[in-house]
Amino acid sequence: MTKNLLPCLLCALLSACSLAATHNEPLPRLSGKVSLHSQGESGIEISAWPANIAALTGKAPYRTTSTTEDGTFALPLPAGEYYLLAKGKGLFSFYGRNPVTIPPQGLADLKIGLVPLPDAPQIAAAGIEEGVSGFILHDGIPLAGAVVYAYTDLSSNLKGMGYTVSSPSDAEGRYELPLPAGTFYLLARMRQGGGMAMGPLRSGDYIGYAPTNPVRVTSGRVALLSIPVLEVPEKIDLLSSSLFGQTSLRGQILDQAGQPVAGVRAVLYSDPQMFNRPGYVSQPTNEQGVFVLSFPHGGTYYLAARQQLGGAPAPGELYGTYDGTPDHSLKIATGEQKEQIIIQVEEMW
Repeated sequence: MTKNLLPCLLCALLSACSLAATHNEPLPRLSGKVSLHSQGESGIEISAWPANIAALTGKAPYRTTSTTEDGTFALPLPAGEYYLLAKGKGLFSFYGRNPVTIPPQGLADLKIGLVPLPDAPQIAAAGIEEGVSGFILHDGIPLAGAVVYAYTDLSSNLKGMGYTVSSPSDAEGRYELPLPAGTFYLLARMRQGGGMAMGPLRSGDYIGYAPTNPVRVTSGRVALLSIPVLEVPEKIDLLSSSLFGQTSLRGQILDQAGQPVAGVRAVLYSDPQMFNRPGYVSQPTNEQGVFVLSFPHGGTYYLAARQQLGGAPAPGELYGTYDGTPDHSLKIATGEQKEQIIIQVEEMW
């Protein structure tokens, strides 16, 4: 009996040693710098929330004590996807590329811009009886033309149209958003092209996250809330090949005559029907028809191109699918960069 037990005991011992070694391995590090108007800020706490968390409430499961004198920080994190928030000294930030993927080797040199926390607006809502109202502010100055998006939960990663949207803010930066009683996440966006277009923001656009999210709307009441925004920096357009991860697709969108098409987006789906909201959307193609898509994880995806986002392709819209495989699918490994991908589009009837 003793001889029979020895192999089992040896296996258990080796397993325990392996588990202990794994447990003691250092976690990947997230590092970077927080700044206000390009000046590093000390005393700011960085919080990280796993992207699959139910709500961004309470204390974050991962957080720093505070940034150093020049605004730098380092935070050990298991590899995965996270929402990053920064707060302290009357300043706040919701990182514009949330959720962020932390690869096994870590992620360095993140730049997080801060905004001053605004005071609660002292106004009365003029046009609604229930919902949220306030101002959109950039550096404390009202921003016209910004749209507020309301999301009921985090399932969409706070992207896309969400539950509902406001009309653009007026010349005084004021917005009003009718909402029923409930809990919502509010984000403000302003695109240079105007309107409520979807897809990644570009340099010169603005984005803001309500610092008190999730916001509770009470029946028959209007919550007064201002949202500070940051301008998307110019260098964001240069990072499209790695903006959302180290896995990427690069290619051209052409018409049926083989000529480049500008102003069309590549869209990446996880479902073969390509009916649901795309997981990733490129910036509009340039004059050479070039597109770049970046994302964190490899796998099997389905690739298409279209002129407008939202709903089914409409008559007259340019649309096409990747035809490198019969089912329009494309397989890519995590960290791989595929190039010379061609998608041809034509007008829909």
